[in-house]
Amino acid sequence: MANIYLKVPTAVAQWYRGRYRTPALGEMEAVELSAYQDEMAIISADIMLVPERQMDHTLCFSERMWRNILNGRPPQGGKALLKRDAQDWPTIEEVNFLTDAVKTKKSDGYDYLCIAAPKQIVLDGRYRSVTTSYTLTQPGASQLAKCMRTEFIRVMLHEILAEIALNDKRGIKRDVMSCIDRFFYRNNMCLGTNTKDRDSMRRMATRWMGEARLLGQDVKDEYVLHVYEKEQEQQQRMDVDVLIEEVKNEKKRKSAS
Repeated sequence: MANIYLKVPTAVAQWYRGRYRTPALGEMEAVELSAYQDEMAIISADIMLVPERQMDHTLCFSERMWRNILNGRPPQGGKALLKRDAQDWPTIEEVNFLTDAVKTKKSDGYDYLCIAAPKQIVLDGRYRSVTTSYTLTQPGASQLAKCMRTEFIRVMLHEILAEIALNDKRGIKRDVMSCIDRFFYRNNMCLGTNTKDRDSMRRMATRWMGEARLLGQDVKDEYVLHVYEKEQEQQQRMDVDVLIEEVKNEKKRKSAS
């Protein structure tokens, strides 16, 4: 089975490797996506045969290109420019060097994620086998990276907000940062070995939570906010039941005293 190697934020790469898996996948192991996931739909629609010499971006590499990188060669092949062990996962600095990519302040926050490509795709009405020379175009790679980042944020916010709500219901006072750290732990994420990375991730998570709350407060549609007669009747019955229960409890307390 062929793989592709997509450039994503480090946190996203770690989350996909550790999602539903204990221990987490190694960096060299491919993340297998379901055919019904949005991510795989993007891959199947965009993946194509790209000869190494024709590669014109660094957002996604084919397996053949990645092997060149592992051996210290540019993804297009040629003479080795770095002496390195092909069994070691390349750093983002090594990839930038081999691709002549311009380093930015955000470069350190990225990694490449190994993803299992589909075995076959439909192209021009025919089934074609996906080989080790297949990869994504630049628009497709950008769309996939954005989709994976969105999915990571969505699940992260859902789990953290659900934990906060459950803690409030049980009377447990747990700060947001602890909930974020617990999310990292549950998903086998190694963030935290580097204090700078963890602090950066905490700040991003806090900002995303703020945005999520704003979205929730933005609902003003009259159809959404309208309370139907049946719902009013149910609420009234609930209120009466609560009052009756309170009266019963008050009588029991008086009898006991």
